[in-house]
Amino acid sequence: MMSTQSHRATPVRIAVIDDDAVFLELMQELLGVGEGHEVFTCSQWVDSFEFIKRVQPDLVMLDLMLGRERHGWAVLELLRSASETSAVPVILCTAAAPEIATPSHRTGVEYVAKPFDIDELLHTINRLLTISRVPATASD
Repeated sequence: MMSTQSHRATPVRIAVIDDDAVFLELMQELLGVGEGHEVFTCSQWVDSFEFIKRVQPDLVMLDLMLGRERHGWAVLELLRSASETSAVPVILCTAAAPEIATPSHRTGVEYVAKPFDIDELLHTINRLLTISRVPATASD
């Protein structure tokens, strides 16, 4: 599998929002140590929107079930409604019932069920990062 690292001068920045400390550690190991990405984690859904604006990630992994509620949907709505975060690709992750995992009609939003296949997750991350860079223009 081709790594996204070879296409960027700086590491890919991934924000992971999940209330499970073990999952956050796993993502640090897998995506940070294993793939060479910069991984930023947040375990509090209440702080996650401000956290994401501060970190300015290239991709967000967002758990839907935060604090035993589906707060991930609210975080996603905030991300999509703010101009500075609306184009950031999001991977929705959850171990919750499959009926809440309806495919999103939003561009740049994917769903990955927990427990997930690591190769599938890495493929999804690489695909979303590639798609998000294609329409970019030199407006800076």
